[in-house]
Amino acid sequence: MVKHCPICNSSSADVRFYGEFCEKCSSDKLREKLPSEVEVFRCRVCGKIRTKEGELEEDKKSLLLVIQQRLVKYKVRLISYADEKAVIDVVDQKGEQPLATEKEVAIKYRKMTCESCYKKIGGYYEAVLQLRGDDERIARFMEKFERYNESRHQFIAKTEKVDNGYDVYVSSKAVASAYISEKNLTATTSYTLSGLNKSGKKVYKNTYAIRL
Repeated sequence: MVKHCPICNSSSADVRFYGEFCEKCSSDKLREKLPSEVEVFRCRVCGKIRTKEGELEEDKKSLLLVIQQRLVKYKVRLISYADEKAVIDVVDQKGEQPLATEKEVAIKYRKMTCESCYKKIGGYYEAVLQLRGDDERIARFMEKFERYNESRHQFIAKTEKVDNGYDVYVSSKAVASAYISEKNLTATTSYTLSGLNKSGKKVYKNTYAIRL
């Protein structure tokens, strides 16, 4: 049975239909439902943006995560973005609507401080590595350890020169412990009570004494 689009009167004998509407009118209706702007939270310190997967470097992939979060009813394609504007294309999740004609969406950046930068600013640390021994070995260790932390979105809060070595304050005791284990290092571990968490549970800072 031949159908006619209730908007433009196109015939199903001439064009594709999606439900009761022709392809063009379906695309127009879908495009109208899309927002004209998307809000993106970006760290004022490091420039990373907030996504459902955490704070990430801003690129096409991470921005798509933010836009997809905003348009949960659709499958989004990010065609391009620049100068606080993005060009997107979508199809609804049921696959019943065609891809809409490309639509330009404004990116509205909102300033925030990501968790990592907030901790850095506050001098946050969970563990101390007491490195003792040869200066060259310590320097090589610190260079590799810093890269290891960065790759896991952690950081070194500060480094202090002491007799026969350095004390290195790090943001994550889990990452510090993992590195020591992976490198098969011998470390003497001690614990210092730092306070209570929101649940009233005791929280400890770890100290790892390592001779290199």
